[in-house]
Amino acid sequence: MTAHVIDIALIDRARAGDRRALENLLVVCKPAVERYARRSCESEDVEEAVQDALWILFRRLGGLRSAAAFASWLFQIVRRACVSYARRRRAHVALHVLPEDALRDDRAVDAELQAVLCSAIMSLQPRYRDVLLLKDLQGCSAGETAGKLGISEEAARSRLHRARAMLRESLTGAEGRRENEAG
Repeated sequence: MTAHVIDIALIDRARAGDRRALENLLVVCKPAVERYARRSCESEDVEEAVQDALWILFRRLGGLRSAAAFASWLFQIVRRACVSYARRRRAHVALHVLPEDALRDDRAVDAELQAVLCSAIMSLQPRYRDVLLLKDLQGCSAGETAGKLGISEEAARSRLHRARAMLRESLTGAEGRRENEAG
């Protein structure tokens, strides 16, 4: 779907507040939105993402600056809805509840490096480890991380910065020890 396939005049009328044009635009866009959502979302999220995208289109079309940007704007909305549903579904599991083998990445080539990394992460204080795992491994945003930990966004960013610095320091020291042992 591009703005050229959909009549630009229809988009412009809908942007200007013509309710019938907006309703027609929703009908015309729905099949393309569904196709894109099926490719972008996990199967159980498709319908919700489509409904969210069409609702946002309904509410915010008047703010679109250019009818030519319509298709990319709409597909960004669908993509964001899919990402949002995927994030919501991710279960937060406390590190101490995970089975021991869950911390190992079978795709890692260097088992020793993997063990050093797991050890370094586990050696962090829980408040630093939790923020690092949520942000860097689970892909949560700073706001989501802060919300899950019950702290301010600034505190989450500060802890993440400190956690990464401590991890870097720990790994730098471990790498030096590995080189000395190998040499």
